[in-house]
Amino acid sequence: MWLPSIINEAPGVSIGATGWLSSVPYVFAVIGMLAASYFSDKSLNRKLFIWPFLLVGAICFYGSYLIGPGQFWLSFALLVVAGAAMYAPYGPFFAVITEILPKNVAGGAIALINSLGALGSFVGAWIVGQLNGATGGFGASYIFMAGSLLLSAILTIVAVGKKKEVALSGQRLQPLGDA
Repeated sequence: MWLPSIINEAPGVSIGATGWLSSVPYVFAVIGMLAASYFSDKSLNRKLFIWPFLLVGAICFYGSYLIGPGQFWLSFALLVVAGAAMYAPYGPFFAVITEILPKNVAGGAIALINSLGALGSFVGAWIVGQLNGATGGFGASYIFMAGSLLLSAILTIVAVGKKKEVALSGQRLQPLGDA
């Protein structure tokens, strides 16, 4: 919801172009999701494919804030990277949940995470709107989103322990491609 508003502020961008440009981060997010999931499955190191993306997203949001609207296309490129980086770790994130929690609670935990994520998306959009309205610009929103992603990266580093062997029926799982 916030990205079209930002793009609409660009000089000489029509409403149709705003719609097309708003889709760019999501196209890259799909590519990032597939790549992160593939390599996470191949290495069985989920944590390595979660927090770096979140950190990159935080840095790009902050960079976009620092650049500001004066250099719109550079700022937009950073927003594209930030948007893609926010979504790329979804596969490894949900895979790590099933690996670190007992099987009898993993389903309920994923349901709770999805519910809190839906609530967070509503509250986050509301906060961004409030910040934009109170400040008259997008700067405070960029800082809020960068801070949220940075906090997410830190929480992932702390909460997800060191790489453990994943056991299934007493056998060690091998990374994909190893026989």
